[in-house]
Amino acid sequence: MSGSEIIFLLVAGLVVLGPERLPGVIRRGGKIYGDLRRAASGYEKEFRQTFSEPINELKSTADQMRHGFGMVDNEPSPPMRPEKTTYPKPDFSTPADTAIPNTDDE
Repeated sequence: MSGSEIIFLLVAGLVVLGPERLPGVIRRGGKIYGDLRRAASGYEKEFRQTFSEPINELKSTADQMRHGFGMVDNEPSPPMRPEKTTYPKPDFSTPADTAIPNTDDE
């Protein structure tokens, strides 16, 4: 929040709550805010401690895989690259009179 927003909230609080109750409300709000920050910090610390070992194992595995992939041949095998695969060319030199007769009419 900017300074002008804080001043606006203080003035609005002074008008709504009055000069007697405003300091107590501000103190209570500050205490609640501090408690929430401490709790969040504690939860974050506990989370980091709990998951630090699995995360480090994942990082180690990822590094090993990354290192292992560096040793792999960069040229894929022919089935992975169909544009470089050679197929036998069809033989169209058979004359039409020696073609297999159609037996569907029988």
